[in-house]
Amino acid sequence: MPSQWEDRKKPHRNIVFIGHVDHGKSTTVGRLLLDSG
Repeated sequence: MPSQWEDRKKPHRNIVFIGHVDHGKSTTVGRLLLDSG
């Protein structure tokens, strides 16, 4: 029986956000996650 990770159909990407405090990193990541589903 395949595990839940083996039968994923969507490709994945690792993304890193680097920036100063209070420059909207969390807001940007939250919006990207919301838009991508």
